[in-house]
Amino acid sequence: MDRIEELTVEAGERGIDVHEREIPVPGMSAAYIKTETGEHIVIRHDGTQAERACWLAEELGHHYTGSDRRLHYNAADDWRAEAKARKWAHDRLLSPEAIRTAARNTDDIYEIAFTLNVSVEFLRESIDWYMARGLWAPDVPPEATGETGETDDSPAPVADE
Repeated sequence: MDRIEELTVEAGERGIDVHEREIPVPGMSAAYIKTETGEHIVIRHDGTQAERACWLAEELGHHYTGSDRRLHYNAADDWRAEAKARKWAHDRLLSPEAIRTAARNTDDIYEIAFTLNVSVEFLRESIDWYMARGLWAPDVPPEATGETGETDDSPAPVADE
């Protein structure tokens, strides 16, 4: 089961209908809409599989974080709700460990995003999110920390008493 199917099943288990359609609003990739008749997620049908998975996860994040019907971003609360859903999506689709594992054989961000089946933009935002939370640190070369990776058989220095 691919990521889109997995997220669609998860949404369905929560009573949310997922639709892939053309969205006639410029710049809008997806929407979470909660009405009296039910909950719906609409995602653009013309994105890549990775983009559609990221959009779907973010819209599902609106369900879990309690923000709905934010179609016009006129207030700070609207932007906070969007950020909260996006952060939920980062945690749902990726983890620092998954990113590190995918990056073991390459430092090319496009290859890493492809391996993780997310967009490059989403991957970069995830790394920023994990750095802000203290869960990710850029690789620091051993010489910058004084570690050389070589073993030293001399006894450890004794602190003066």
